[in-house]
Amino acid sequence: MSPYAVLAGAVLGIGVALLLRELVPAPPDLGAALQRIEGTEPAPRTDRTGDDVPWWERAGQAAAERFAAHLRLPLQNLDLTGQSPGEFVATKAALAVGGLLLPSLIVAILVLGGWDLGFTLPAAAGPLVAAGGWFLPDLALRDRAKRAREEAMSAVAAYMELAAMERLSDAGAQDSLERPAEIGDGWAFRRIQEALLRARLDREPPWDGLRTLGRQIGVPAMEDIADIVSMSGRDGAAIYDTLRARADSIGSELAAAEQARANAATESTAVPLTLLSMVLMVFFAFPAMIRVLFI
Repeated sequence: MSPYAVLAGAVLGIGVALLLRELVPAPPDLGAALQRIEGTEPAPRTDRTGDDVPWWERAGQAAAERFAAHLRLPLQNLDLTGQSPGEFVATKAALAVGGLLLPSLIVAILVLGGWDLGFTLPAAAGPLVAAGGWFLPDLALRDRAKRAREEAMSAVAAYMELAAMERLSDAGAQDSLERPAEIGDGWAFRRIQEALLRARLDREPPWDGLRTLGRQIGVPAMEDIADIVSMSGRDGAAIYDTLRARADSIGSELAAAEQARANAATESTAVPLTLLSMVLMVFFAFPAMIRVLFI
């Protein structure tokens, strides 16, 4: 076998493995999960300026600003996950260029190995692979944003419980929102702290800051707590039961979503287990069938 053919197969296998690595969800990281529980995980947003930003990210940021109307970047998901538009655009461009060149590279290696494939295959496959590479970061970002929103929903449920307890102890509407936010250390609580601080500096009610944050990151539960507490700020309505009921509702929604994922994971293992059982059945039954048929 030609060494060029072996090299082409290796390159193709690495490309397929990298593609599957992006498409298949990664198993949960136990260390990261413990950090989230303990509140020691850093906030997903990172504000870097100047020399801290690599050149390729600056180039992506320039392209994102120049072609913003055509790219239609998912800014809400980017803000939620902490990924900058420049990094996102640069990743999309790198994967698209790599996908465009990969078929040509494989064909070139095969041609050097004595295979005459012509240029029809890379000309047809290159744009398709490039299109897949261009949209692959969108799928990965959507998955990360979905998990981040579920974490934010869980944090908001706990925040509602704490706010309800503050309100039960006759705390004012502003204190009922600001004191519970100081207790949590997770990234969602830090975003809440920033929103409340920004509202205070802008001389706005704290629930307006929460409402704005909920719209920015796409978590309607934050808008719910803002609406509930704003009623108390306007007319002194009793909100303890309302906050507790909404927190219980969020917990039920998260539990239902987790149960649905568990059921989907269980169903996805049915086909591999069935195939494995069939292979084992053939493996054990084959010697007996051979003896019956030929002896």
